[in-house]
Amino acid sequence: MTKKRDPLGLDRDITRRDFVHLAGAGLAASAFVGCGGEGGSSAADSSASGAPPAGATAGSGMRSDPWSDTLGPDWYGPGGVGDYASSHGNTPEVVGAAHRLRDGRGPGQGDAFETGEQYDVIIVGGGLSGLSAAHHFKRLHPTGRCLVLDNHPVFGGEAKRNEIEVDGVQLIGPQGSNDFGVREPTGQPDDYFTSLGIPREFEYAPAASNVEAPFENYGYMHWVQDRFSVGHHFGGAGGGWVNDLWSDTSRAPWSEDVRAGFEKWRTVNIADYRPGSVGASADETARWLDTMTLKTYYEQVLGLPPEVTAYVDPILASIIGLGCDAISAWWGSHFALPGFGEPSRYDGMTFHSFPGGNAGIARYFVKDLIPDAIEGRRELGDVINGRIGFSALDRANQTVRMRLASSVIDVRHQGATSGTERVRVTYVREGRAYAAEASGVVMATGGWMNAHVLEDLPTDHRAAYTHFQHAPVLVANVALRNWRFLDRLGIAACIYDGDLGFSCNIRRPMYAGNHRPEFGPDHPAMLTFYITYESPGLSPSDQGVRGRTELLSSPFRDYERRLREQMVVLFGEAGFDPANDIGGLVLNRWGHAYVAPGPGFLYGVNGSPAPPDVIREPFGRIAIGHSELRGHQNWTGAAAEGRRAVETILERIG
Repeated sequence: MTKKRDPLGLDRDITRRDFVHLAGAGLAASAFVGCGGEGGSSAADSSASGAPPAGATAGSGMRSDPWSDTLGPDWYGPGGVGDYASSHGNTPEVVGAAHRLRDGRGPGQGDAFETGEQYDVIIVGGGLSGLSAAHHFKRLHPTGRCLVLDNHPVFGGEAKRNEIEVDGVQLIGPQGSNDFGVREPTGQPDDYFTSLGIPREFEYAPAASNVEAPFENYGYMHWVQDRFSVGHHFGGAGGGWVNDLWSDTSRAPWSEDVRAGFEKWRTVNIADYRPGSVGASADETARWLDTMTLKTYYEQVLGLPPEVTAYVDPILASIIGLGCDAISAWWGSHFALPGFGEPSRYDGMTFHSFPGGNAGIARYFVKDLIPDAIEGRRELGDVINGRIGFSALDRANQTVRMRLASSVIDVRHQGATSGTERVRVTYVREGRAYAAEASGVVMATGGWMNAHVLEDLPTDHRAAYTHFQHAPVLVANVALRNWRFLDRLGIAACIYDGDLGFSCNIRRPMYAGNHRPEFGPDHPAMLTFYITYESPGLSPSDQGVRGRTELLSSPFRDYERRLREQMVVLFGEAGFDPANDIGGLVLNRWGHAYVAPGPGFLYGVNGSPAPPDVIREPFGRIAIGHSELRGHQNWTGAAAEGRRAVETILERIG
């Protein structure tokens, strides 16, 4: 008798099972501190069965989870091919080691082997903040000695990529950090397009059929929706596909009151509602907006129906972590969302994406810091396509050295914070603790771990960090053998009501050297999902914990099944066949992807300083510079914070 095949294709031999988990080789104690969106865990083997441990709830903080020490391939899933195959999202080693440190179960700094290494500056974290700090160190102190320590097997933080080969075609998608705008030359130190050699003009594959596909994975959600082929899929009675929704909202299954609410949302002006609107300055308006959540502004100030807030929730969460009931209303204005009636700073802007998202920017930084670390010349094709020269990263004769899979567990001044001339940094690599010293340290790392690592962190800094609420994200890249089903629907991107996620899209690929994949319905393409975890009604802290609990307690197989089922619901009637049309799938789990800034994050509360301003203050010879301090984590903000921190330290150490 012939065995019946799984209609979802879970039994097919695709990329899912063609590649094994590589990160565990020699990295058993890797990674405590991250640099962009790290932390989090789950279990998927027989000892943990993919569920949280007994007694652990969304409100418990998951403070006792030894199961995170035993994560394996069944939890992590495949990584695709290429240099990033062993480092997609939080690796099992990063997860387990971070939780051991958090719970006080890791090695102590007193057990470390003294390497005798002496540096001018040690930078903890190799994401975009840390890479920027290293770039400016080299600019200002070209004969100095700098060491970058990063916990992952590959540099970049969330600015990494997935590579999947389908039917002989290389598909590349972002692991997280994605999209950029081109900036004109300024001649200033932060003109990275000039200093790193990033081009300002790009070539994309020509448009295919009648479908206009976005260049990146964010703008179509709202800001440039009218430029591309975007469909909305409504669930429930009267649901289905509506393309180009905002040209005619009568096609949406909304009541008249809800439709009127959306119309008001899109046309209302803040000047008609803010207190003292006549003569109110921009600063006064900003401070007023930062006293409330976006939900309060929409529903209580403007009087919009909750359906509008619910529509905005996942869009907001995809760019800043949580929904309208957790995020300050200031961000709604900053992101030029409707409801404010202000000119959009995104008007006329083109959003770009390298083939692997902002991994391209991270690679340009590394190519500039250590030319041999990316093979080839400093031009787009080589920087994007060149293999990483891992052996070149940590050579003794270069100004900047980069040591991967090295988990910092303790940073402290040698002696009193005031007056000391050295800082000791302890890290774990391949199961053994080591210590090195520097005249100064830049912590380009996630704030959720700094309180555990910085031994002499001042009391005010510790208190400020309690206002940093973190939210997770799951980025899924699904390699399609073809996208005829999207072409039949007339879309390249969609927003939907569903079980998992709320949006996904394919992109017109950017050409880079010999990376010139054919683009059309009959050719392979990468479908990317940004899956958020907002839970309206819970406190921001509990929303973050609840989201991480789900993210970190779901085996790869569970998420794979849910994604395939979601795609059948969306695309099945258009001919999508998950068993034949999916050629690969990679998950990127980021447990602390966003800082989710609530009211008071930017301007403080009751006269107290804003939390980021407190964290920016250096103490002794340590300065903190991570993207969270900007509230909205993007590559330019990350680079700016890294630059500020290293310049501060260089001034202090002379």
